[in-house]
Amino acid sequence: MKQNYKNIILCVITGFLAAFAFPKINLFFLMWIAFIPLMYVIFRSSQPLSFVYAFIAGFVFNLQANFWLINTIMLFSYDNYGISIIAYVFFCLYFAFYWGIWGLFSSIIKKYCTNTLFFVILSACLWVALEYVRTYILGNWPWLIIAYSQYKIPQLIQIAEFTGVYGVSFAIIFINGLLYFGIFEKKRNYLFYAAAVFAAILVFGIFRYNAFQNFGEGKEFKAAAVQANVEQYKKLTNEYRQEMFAGLKHLAEEVSKINADLVLWAESEIINFIPSDKESFEEADKIAKISGGINIIGAPHLDENERLYNAVFYFDGSGGYAAMHLKNHLVPFGEYMPYGEIYSKFVGIPNINDDITGGKDTNVFTDGSLFIGPLICSENLFPDIVRRFVLSGAKVLTNHTNDAWFFDSSASHKHFSANVFRAVESRKAVIVAANTGVSAIIDASGRIVSESKLCEQAIISGTFLQNEYMTFYMRYGDVFVKFCIFIIIVFVFVNFYKRRLNGRE
Repeated sequence: MKQNYKNIILCVITGFLAAFAFPKINLFFLMWIAFIPLMYVIFRSSQPLSFVYAFIAGFVFNLQANFWLINTIMLFSYDNYGISIIAYVFFCLYFAFYWGIWGLFSSIIKKYCTNTLFFVILSACLWVALEYVRTYILGNWPWLIIAYSQYKIPQLIQIAEFTGVYGVSFAIIFINGLLYFGIFEKKRNYLFYAAAVFAAILVFGIFRYNAFQNFGEGKEFKAAAVQANVEQYKKLTNEYRQEMFAGLKHLAEEVSKINADLVLWAESEIINFIPSDKESFEEADKIAKISGGINIIGAPHLDENERLYNAVFYFDGSGGYAAMHLKNHLVPFGEYMPYGEIYSKFVGIPNINDDITGGKDTNVFTDGSLFIGPLICSENLFPDIVRRFVLSGAKVLTNHTNDAWFFDSSASHKHFSANVFRAVESRKAVIVAANTGVSAIIDASGRIVSESKLCEQAIISGTFLQNEYMTFYMRYGDVFVKFCIFIIIVFVFVNFYKRRLNGRE
């Protein structure tokens, strides 16, 4: 019993260390050692207990890292605090399940893998595979991928142009594993391996980071990202429509003084349908004409079949919009309700649109000189969507989001962190316009050139360069993840084959 308590404490330590590596605490370096206590426990435990201990660590991590969910869910559910707590705990349990699976299968692999170094590689491959599954297969919610904790130190994430964000996650688990065996299994040479791998990543990162600062070709363009800072409750009713439009008009007048080539507005900046709501359409058009340059403005769109979309529109200032992009990936429980009919019987859902339709386009907005890939809100969390924009001809990326749902919490920073990785993966400048923050300009190296504070009205402006450079990751996608999965499958197949041979003997 005493040993069990000790193991649980070590799991809790891992959970807190990993959570503290993320915003707002931002102790990024903790992630490189956070998993050592958990590894100490699961590599000394039975397989069922390895699942339990890893699950506990993941649950503690998610309780701290997702604490912002309580207030956000309350906004969805008539300020029902009880339902908010239940939903928050449910989400944390679900995300912790992936940690438990990693602990279980790492324990199983360790039993059959005689080469310690290869085992460390396999455990890192397994972690990457689970992050990939969580992103694209189960849940479609890539929140808190551990690599995102490193976004403030772009020199450490430059390998992402080849491996994507998952390569950085692999490196984190791999180095944690080397340190564990070096410290607790007396394999002192593994400490050298860990130092050498980290040094290689850092040296390579410094070289690539310096190479892609101010990277681009042709004309230098000026951008302005508008952070209107409108409270979410005002966006849920027409009661504040005139007040909001007056505020947007004032901001447009301020933007006009900048003479920007590209002006970005947040997701759902206009709260009613464009173009079917004539007054909303005229408001957006007027804002674009006042601001000058290319304006990208977020608003809902209702098509001829009465299907509702989350969209951004390209206004060129000559009257009307020239193009639009319909959001591809919808946020579960935010823009659509999984099993909504069942869920709505238990929770009031006045603030969730359960009938939004997902788009399929990756339309590049262009006037012949600018080639813009406009990402809406959580689309920045999905590298594959960014890749499709780049393959369609985008030379600069934008992200339009309404993070007012998150209030003044760490969630806005966690959402924003993905933009830094998308810049490195694609080697494109990324410009972000967020209703309440974080708005920013990021260059092709992942350097945050200009950044706003949360929950204040601001206009972020600066210059950027476009480029046609095509990274390995943009050309070939998640080859690294597929290779990790391949290694795991080969290991399982070989061990299964060996056991069958031994059984025959």
